[in-house]
Amino acid sequence: MGMQTDVKSGTAAAAGTTTIFGGPARVKGLLISYASGGTVVVNDGTGGTAKFSFTAPAAIGTVSVLIPGEGIRCDTNISVVCAAATTAVVFYG
Repeated sequence: MGMQTDVKSGTAAAAGTTTIFGGPARVKGLLISYASGGTVVVNDGTGGTAKFSFTAPAAIGTVSVLIPGEGIRCDTNISVVCAAATTAVVFYG
């Protein structure tokens, strides 16, 4: 049987950087909402290595991103940078 962990969530605010979890963890999925385009970048550590990037189209919308397998490993912490008018709910474990 594969690795099992409890899944938690955190919200990344628009126009800023949010530390979702302050230690090692795996990103399992994201729910991204945007008003008129924008970007979301998941980093391993604040200002660290980009592990995932999403660029929204120039229209209002919401997208669900499921990460396959064990998820995206962040060794330092899960840090998310959202552009203006873009937010993300990050699911991690």
